[in-house]
Amino acid sequence: MHSKWTVRVAPLLTLILLAPVTVSNADAAAARPESARPAACRPLLFATFLQPSYAVFQWSPARFDEELADMTAIGINTVILQWTVDMDARQSYYPTPGTAYPTAMDIVGPLLNAAGAHGAKVWLGLGNVYSWQAHAGDDAWLTNQLVVDERIADQLSAAYPNRFAGWYISNEVDDSLLANPTTARSIQRFFTTLSGYLHTHAGRAPVMAAPTYSGLHQSTTAFAASVRSVMGSLDVLDVQDGGGSGYIAPSDITNWFRALHDALAKTPTALWQDADMYGPDGAPMNPPALQNDLAATCGLVVARSGFSFTSQMGPADLGTFTFYEAYRDFRTAVLATT
Repeated sequence: MHSKWTVRVAPLLTLILLAPVTVSNADAAAARPESARPAACRPLLFATFLQPSYAVFQWSPARFDEELADMTAIGINTVILQWTVDMDARQSYYPTPGTAYPTAMDIVGPLLNAAGAHGAKVWLGLGNVYSWQAHAGDDAWLTNQLVVDERIADQLSAAYPNRFAGWYISNEVDDSLLANPTTARSIQRFFTTLSGYLHTHAGRAPVMAAPTYSGLHQSTTAFAASVRSVMGSLDVLDVQDGGGSGYIAPSDITNWFRALHDALAKTPTALWQDADMYGPDGAPMNPPALQNDLAATCGLVVARSGFSFTSQMGPADLGTFTFYEAYRDFRTAVLATT
């Protein structure tokens, strides 16, 4: 699991990746799974989540440009900004006309500018509350969250027309919430209502969320069925693979994603893998282990993301090229043989 119960928080800096190779970001929700492509599996990252953090708050436009240059050089050309409003800190990360969550600093603008300069695309997150899972069965609380997210979407759509690829809902749903009928019903209403609203904005840009099964509260088939039932209104489910937990092996990842693939096969929802890029100790995952986790979903997913480039791979972030070069060489080998 990428975080303790709430939002994914990487141990070093805090960013997430979703990098595309053969799939266009704009068309990701409609892309064919690997099993439907003639080419052999290419278990590569397609994008990254960028999580607002103290380190990122210090970035200059040049630093954003450097990060995007490093990402796109190894095929990671999509960034998911995990949220644009920190509701706990009561601050926004884009120039907002509102006073409820005043602007603390502008992350969205420099990120979109750097992405545009390097041919990358951006998905924008909405509002984030770290302890939201404690309120997952509270319809009144979720209604308030819904209103805030809708206003954020209104502002982002107006401020950045035709400049971003999709929406990300930062409320991460785990298997314990899905196993509880009360919370599952409340979450289903929340996601269905919010995704419907978002589909009326930004040219019906796709909507994504990132559930996780790493609590192991459900069987593979039960989790897959719950995800389909509760979150089936979304265009992309970027499921966290749990590989950094220390107790989920590549064979387990295959089993979970096979169940998810089968459950979502006849639906319009695209399945992505969100790979942990860190090990149980929080340090960058051993490169062969990451490669094995990525290969575990061959034939089962449309695309892959990772958590996270900035915290676990970026040379400007870690002060070393070790993990960056290991992935670059892996990618080169994969592309040369498939």
